[in-house]
Amino acid sequence: MCDQAAAAPWDSDSAHRRTRLEFRQLQPERAIPFCQRAFAQNPDLRRLSFQLGRAYDRQGANQDAYRAYKVAADLGSAAAKVNIGILYRQGRRFEKNDTKARAWFREAAEMGLAEGMFCYATALDNGLGGPVDGPAARSWYERAAQRGTAKARDVLVRLDIDGPGTGARCD
Repeated sequence: MCDQAAAAPWDSDSAHRRTRLEFRQLQPERAIPFCQRAFAQNPDLRRLSFQLGRAYDRQGANQDAYRAYKVAADLGSAAAKVNIGILYRQGRRFEKNDTKARAWFREAAEMGLAEGMFCYATALDNGLGGPVDGPAARSWYERAAQRGTAKARDVLVRLDIDGPGTGARCD
């Protein structure tokens, strides 16, 4: 039930491809109990810890979300690394740290997750947590686009028109 209640559309670890939920669709009051139980029974399944983190994140319990994401990241979840980066970038009831956000996005990108590639490209494109690097940003946007990320294709069009600093965001 945790998979059905909290799976992300872009998580390559997701077991239920048909029941993935956008973040705004997630109902934490339903997902948290399912995911707590599932993770307690299967503590080595990174997808369950990631999904528990998403449910906490949607509820606004950012410290709990971070802890669950960190367990998943330590188990090798690229999706959890993206979401830790987002927590650091946003700084909602959490330490805002753009340098750490960029580093987490880079780890996810280097693991081959398209969403991680997009997020890392936005950091490079906009100077989040380090200098702007237009050529590297373009390269990561292209990789994300090749893996089917439509928003990366959209940004590539804007890069051709406006150059680096598109203002694209990873949320």
